[in-house]
Amino acid sequence: MFLKARAALETKGRFASGAVPEQIADSWHRCLQYGLDPVGEPVDADIGIQALRETRQKHEQLLRVVRPELELLSTQIAGTNHMTAFADHRGVVLETIMDTEFSLSKCARSVRCGTIWDETHRGTNALGLALYSGRTSMVTGGEHYFSSHGQVSCVSTPIFDSQGEIVGLLDASSEVAARQFHTQALVELAASNIENRLFVEDHRGNIIVQFHPREEYLKTQSVGMISFNEQGTILGANRRAAAFLNGLDVAVLSKFRDLFRTDFSTNLKAMQGGETVRLVDWLNSAFFARIRLSRRSAGPSAQNLALNLSSTYDVPSLPDAPVFRDEQVLNSLKLAIRSAMMMTPQYVIGATGTGRTTFVQAVHHAVCPDKPLIAVDCRAASLNAETDGLTGELFGGDENSRFLVETGGMLVLEDLSEATGRVSEQLAQLINRLLQHKSTAKWSILVVESATPEPQAHWSKFVSMTFAKLSQLEFQLPPLCERTDAAYVAISMMSRLSAEHQLSRAAIEAIFEHHAPATFYELEKLLTTLAIQCPATVLRAEHVNRYILRNDTRESVCPRCKGSNVKEAKCREINRLFQECNANIALAARKLGVSRNTVYAHTQSEADAL
Repeated sequence: MFLKARAALETKGRFASGAVPEQIADSWHRCLQYGLDPVGEPVDADIGIQALRETRQKHEQLLRVVRPELELLSTQIAGTNHMTAFADHRGVVLETIMDTEFSLSKCARSVRCGTIWDETHRGTNALGLALYSGRTSMVTGGEHYFSSHGQVSCVSTPIFDSQGEIVGLLDASSEVAARQFHTQALVELAASNIENRLFVEDHRGNIIVQFHPREEYLKTQSVGMISFNEQGTILGANRRAAAFLNGLDVAVLSKFRDLFRTDFSTNLKAMQGGETVRLVDWLNSAFFARIRLSRRSAGPSAQNLALNLSSTYDVPSLPDAPVFRDEQVLNSLKLAIRSAMMMTPQYVIGATGTGRTTFVQAVHHAVCPDKPLIAVDCRAASLNAETDGLTGELFGGDENSRFLVETGGMLVLEDLSEATGRVSEQLAQLINRLLQHKSTAKWSILVVESATPEPQAHWSKFVSMTFAKLSQLEFQLPPLCERTDAAYVAISMMSRLSAEHQLSRAAIEAIFEHHAPATFYELEKLLTTLAIQCPATVLRAEHVNRYILRNDTRESVCPRCKGSNVKEAKCREINRLFQECNANIALAARKLGVSRNTVYAHTQSEADAL
């Protein structure tokens, strides 16, 4: 029956719909309406090199999440004469991975990066059909509209953001149709993993509740996830959440209470305490739920003074369980807390990225968590000479002002040594006023500097004398690579970056031995690279050596190539391109025109030598 329908389509431009799967029949009808000839050749639509480069740059954050899953998917279906691809929400192919056999096929020449695969250009195909329908689609052999595509079978599934919009599509194509149902499951799993990672990134600053009918599945990727704000307003949901809550339209409901038969605040308090709660929706389906990711609200205890000053900024909320196991840092923290309790001004000295903000937050949390914490970047301060400036805003006569000298709290002055002109005079007046009211107002003053400051020649005598009053105690924060608790810092940081990854001790040793991150920023960059690029859940030393490349590897050669000018030149080229491809062996191999094993042999030998 299908073959007769196919023949009728090609010869008469019509066919018996009942002989063709409904989804395919609907697509064929649309293609006939587009005026496409089933025995002709599809339009080789391509957006061009420049547009492709701009599109990739626009979607780079999305691609960083997609690439590891695409490579893992390619590995899982290896040996089946296959190709995996990712396309954006328009059906434009942005990434492809194909094995050697598939790369020699006619289809491989058509599915290039930059080509458009919607139905209007390419007829019935899995990627275009998934884009049109918003559902996983499988198109095998003759089900393609164009007969020239009849040798390939493909599976494609859309990737949705938390608002239900398609942001891309995953596709797996092969000339072996027998395994396509197995491939479909793998493609859908990869898409689900990507959606969950995107969801967590989009709502990292919100309250994410994950839930599942079975409690033991709460630690898997099959959970439903809904994001809320502090008031219980729904901010987004993943696809699995919508499936679990079938019959309740998450897209139109606005509150936690609209979904579940209980109040938000009580359950939130329990979940923030680490508990797993039981929720029942309005259709009487029961679920187990817990917090996936939540940043505690700043709330009134971390309220900042509204100084109408561009250099005044919000201090982020304190990370959960900050690490203070290094003896020097811990001793400094204890003394800083005692000093703040006695209203004794103090200096915190440390380079940017050595944990100064976390240190100050910890002091505030221990001394006066119910009082304001404000910070002033003295380098960027600029005051209007026609107003009372900083002092006027803080102590001014506005009866509606919420902040008076009697409020008390903690004032952080960042890079005070760089304050100049009228700003330095105003800050000196402020400091003098706070010190005068020390016994009643209870303001703690912390000065944060990158290095031990020296008096500036341009300061007035009043400014110099006032600022000198602050240097009663000084605490030094060492670089991260010199801290004895650096391994704990790495573990804590990775747990916040990715719930799916764990660092082995060998991986931590490789990070600090080969890369020696001196700041938290440098460590976070290294760990982020690992979390994005490495598909393994337990990260080991070999993953560090593969995915985090040292700058000197660009021109390096492996041991077996040393001594031969020709071999060294080839080896340098492989290592250079491998680094430019972000340690993607398959991509580097395709660009070089060599096998993956060749790239692996040269780059792995170099990694082993590190």
